[in-house]
Amino acid sequence: MSSQNSPVAPPTRILLIDDDQVDRASIRRALKRSSLVHEIVEAANGITGLQLARERPFDCVLLDFRLPDVDTFALLADLLSPEGGEHGVVMLTGEDDQELALRLMRAGALDYLTKGEVTPNGLARAIRYARARRQFVSDLDSARREAEETSHALDVLNRQKSLLFSIIAHDLRNPFQALLGFSTLLSKALEAKDYTTVERRAYGIQQSANRAFNLMESLFAWANLQMDTVTVDLVDLPLDPVVEEAAASVAQAAAEKGIAVRVECGGLGVKGHAEMLATVLRNLLTNAIKFTMPGGTVSLTARRRKGGIEIVVADTGIGIPPATLDDLFRLDKRTTTVGTGGERGSGLGLLLCRDLVQRLGGDLSVRSKLNAGTTFSFHLGEAGGR
Repeated sequence: MSSQNSPVAPPTRILLIDDDQVDRASIRRALKRSSLVHEIVEAANGITGLQLARERPFDCVLLDFRLPDVDTFALLADLLSPEGGEHGVVMLTGEDDQELALRLMRAGALDYLTKGEVTPNGLARAIRYARARRQFVSDLDSARREAEETSHALDVLNRQKSLLFSIIAHDLRNPFQALLGFSTLLSKALEAKDYTTVERRAYGIQQSANRAFNLMESLFAWANLQMDTVTVDLVDLPLDPVVEEAAASVAQAAAEKGIAVRVECGGLGVKGHAEMLATVLRNLLTNAIKFTMPGGTVSLTARRRKGGIEIVVADTGIGIPPATLDDLFRLDKRTTTVGTGGERGSGLGLLLCRDLVQRLGGDLSVRSKLNAGTTFSFHLGEAGGR
C-alpha cells in the first residue's frame, strides 16, 4: 500500500507550565530536535496553566516543580482530577532529588526529568509514555462506564423479569380462580334450574374473563416495548378519528356511571402512530372514568402549544394521593386501586401509556389534587411540521 494512503497521526499536544523563559526555550529546542510531531502551548505560571488545561485536552503536561504562584502538589492534583482534564503529567525540575521524585510519582506524576539532563530523545520518550498512559486510562475509564451501564441495564431487565413473573403469578391467578369458581357455581345453578343465579354467575365469568384478557393485553404490549420489538414510523395523523374511536371505546363504561365525556380537538393533526396514540387515549380515558364519581366529567382536548400539539385528558374525579403520585410510573412501585364503581385494573396501564408516549416523542406528565380531579398531558409534533 502506498504511504500516501496511510493515515497521518495527529500531533502530540503538549502544555508546558514553567515560569522561567530560558527553561521554556530550552524545552522547545529539545522538542524541535526530537522526532516527535507536536504542538506546544506555554504558560508562564501555574494559574494560567491550570486554566488552559481545563479549557482543552493535552496529551502531556510538562510541569515545572517550583512555580512561585501555586503549590506544586496542589496543582498536580488539579491537573490529574476530572475537573483539570485528567492529564498525564511529567515533572521538570532543576534538582536531582530522588526522594522528591518518589513523592511526585506517588502523587500521580508519570515521570520526573532533571532540566540539566533533558535530551531530545529522553524528553520525547517521556511524552510518548505520558500520551500512551493517558489514552490507556481514558480507554479503561470508558470500558468501566460501559460495563457499569451494561450492568445497570441487566439489573433493570432482571428486576422487570421478576416483576412480570410476579404479576403473572398473582394478578392472572385471581381472575382465573374466579373463572373456575363461577364456572362451578354456574354448573350447579344450571342443574338446579336457578336461572337468576345462572345470569349472575355468567356475568361474573364475563367480568373475570375481561380482566384476564385486558391484563394479558397490557402485559404483552408493555413487554414488546421493553424488548424494542415495536418499530415506530411517525406520520402526519389527523386527531379527530383517533379521538372519536377512543371516546367510543369508553362510551358504555361512562354511560353506566353517568359520566359525561367531552372531546375537543379542533381539527388538529400530529406527528404520530395511530394505534399507539389510540392505545394511550383509551387507557387514559378508561383510567379517568374509573376514578370519577357518577355524574362527573371527563374531557379530552388538544391545542397548539410550545411549537407542537398538547393533548390533555382531565377528570373531576377523586384525585391521586401525593405519595402515590410520586411512584405512579415506577414498575417496582406498581399499585392497583379500586375505582369509584368497584373497577379493578392491572396497574400496568399508565406504565404502558408512559412508554408509548415516549416512543411517540413526547413525555407524559400528571397533575392531581385529592377530591379535585387529575390531569394527564403530553406534547407531540404538529402534522406538517419538521
